[in-house]
Amino acid sequence: MATLVEIVEALTEALQPITAEIDGLQLYPFFNANPTPPSIDIYPGDPFQSGSGFGPDQELFFTVRARTTTADHESGQRCLLRLLDRNDPASVQDALEADQSLGGTVQTVAVPDEGVSGYTEYLDDVSSNGRLLGCQWRVQVIA
Repeated sequence: MATLVEIVEALTEALQPITAEIDGLQLYPFFNANPTPPSIDIYPGDPFQSGSGFGPDQELFFTVRARTTTADHESGQRCLLRLLDRNDPASVQDALEADQSLGGTVQTVAVPDEGVSGYTEYLDDVSSNGRLLGCQWRVQVIA
């Protein structure tokens, strides 16, 4: 079984192709308290884990969060829409689900139908007037 660090690093690697689609995208495999938008970070979801009922396997949930600046509302929203759009090469969900085993790190990875949020305003970034706009994906991993 892979460690949690190996899993978040594999999730980050799966998202790497998006950096070629979104100019300046910061991709961070941990909770990022000081993002440089546009930014994607990954951290344990809430709730985080439960037994899968199949021996030692565990069902884990991670949050993949994208945030953009509100300094240019239209540009930020265009970026988020690209990340949300399953028909765009910058699709977060498609990137995460492209390799179901994350290179053999896990048994399976998926974004459940109810696992994608709409826009959320984050009020924790002092450098951009305290506001960022973003969205989240709840990622299910069977390890």
